[in-house]
Amino acid sequence: MKRDPKFARISFLLWGVIALYTAFLPSAILVYRRLEAAIGQQATGKIPLLLVLTAGVLYAVYGFRRRGTFAHLVYLLPAAVLTYAVIRLEPNPNKHIHIPEYVVMAWLLYAALSRADQGKGLMLLIWLCGSLLGVVDEVEQGIHPRRFYGWSDMLVNSTGVLVGLLTIQGLLSPRLKPVPKIVRWRAVLPGGALLLYGLTGGVLTCARLFAVQAQERFQGVYPQGLLVWNLTFVVGVLLYFLWQRRAVSRPPAWVRVRLSPLLVIVGAIHALVLWIAVSGSPFR
Repeated sequence: MKRDPKFARISFLLWGVIALYTAFLPSAILVYRRLEAAIGQQATGKIPLLLVLTAGVLYAVYGFRRRGTFAHLVYLLPAAVLTYAVIRLEPNPNKHIHIPEYVVMAWLLYAALSRADQGKGLMLLIWLCGSLLGVVDEVEQGIHPRRFYGWSDMLVNSTGVLVGLLTIQGLLSPRLKPVPKIVRWRAVLPGGALLLYGLTGGVLTCARLFAVQAQERFQGVYPQGLLVWNLTFVVGVLLYFLWQRRAVSRPPAWVRVRLSPLLVIVGAIHALVLWIAVSGSPFR
């Protein structure tokens, strides 16, 4: 079945927006710093909460106009609890901006992924993609001269995606289709095994980057074996997509839709580490 060129263009555009948005996130602190200089630290620290409250009101009004009921607000309650927990547990106010940032990320991912996938597990896929993009964001921050790599930000980013998913579930309530149960496992196995290989290496990579950060040097601290892992995974992803284009028996479409974004995002984490190694960029 030939894919509609318009569908492909829109999907490409949406993923391009997500890539640019992720690349911009580490620089958002520059806007925050300018606001601090203009209106003061205390007032600027309240902006994330103001954004969340404003979005909540707009969400309530739009949902009522769309459905004629406030039933969607049931999903807003756990979203509010999660947001409040982050604000209470994270003392640094400039970290709170990650919540609205990753709510937007969740909506962008929904726009991109739901075009080709309305199956059960879509929300889990969006959460995984958003959480992994939060890790990409943190590795980017480690290279950024005015930002720092930190595990607490990863948790806040992941929570922000979850808040966004709750708003999506309440407002759109998509009718999810069952995922086909008949799968040619020989076709699925290469991508699944490659993703597991990448995720395992990604966890080890993220853990080791804290040692790099602490000792303020990459060479001699980051293991060469792990660097080889990063390289082989990136090469493996490229070969996998090349195989997909040429293989006679390709994975089912719904498998490709779900595996491909995860492989690309995890691949970005490994590629960023390779960039640090090659460029000699300091990691903070």
